[in-house]
Amino acid sequence: MEHRFYVLSDKQQRRFQLKLIGLYLLLNILLGSVFTFLGVPFVALFVLSVSLSVLAPFIDVPSGIKAGNLIYYSPLLIAEKVKNNYLALHGGSLFDYYFVLDSSQNAQQRKKQVLSAYVAGLIKLIEHYEHQQDKNITIKATSYIINPQTARKVGFNQVQTDGLQKLLLYFNWINISCSMSLIKRRLTFANISQVYSYQGKLEELIARKAYLFALQARL
Repeated sequence: MEHRFYVLSDKQQRRFQLKLIGLYLLLNILLGSVFTFLGVPFVALFVLSVSLSVLAPFIDVPSGIKAGNLIYYSPLLIAEKVKNNYLALHGGSLFDYYFVLDSSQNAQQRKKQVLSAYVAGLIKLIEHYEHQQDKNITIKATSYIINPQTARKVGFNQVQTDGLQKLLLYFNWINISCSMSLIKRRLTFANISQVYSYQGKLEELIARKAYLFALQARL
């Protein structure tokens, strides 16, 4: 399944990525020089790590698609390859929100677009697996858009976020905040305590197919 959700050719994509890398290097050289001159080089290292987390999705996502490690089931729902009967789902990255969200929409319309893309992606995921014999797959997901009540309706139960995952969430705090700011059309700081982890069986998700179609119609 190819990523067809932003209008960029491979050549345009590479050009865009090179521009980002160039801006990233220039910014860090300038800030590194300034903070080193001021005698606080550790601030430069902090800025480097933060800006890297923001830049990373614009490089990692296209690379993951080309390598076959990531699969798009909708413009804003990504799945990793199944490993040991586990399938990890992710909402759209900053890369996806940047290219997919309509700049003319208000915050409510953008949130509705994100939810609709999640539902459409889950339906595509079901259609991909429902006719396969082996459905013994556990799905894991993390979201700051879907609340636990909605997740239960599609067959997912809230589970505790493990330590490593929580560490990754804190590392990507700026990235998540940028994504939320794009959705809400205003500066928004992510509250990691409101980022939920979910888990469910593929068979349970398939059993909710009719509900997902009804929800998609409402959205």
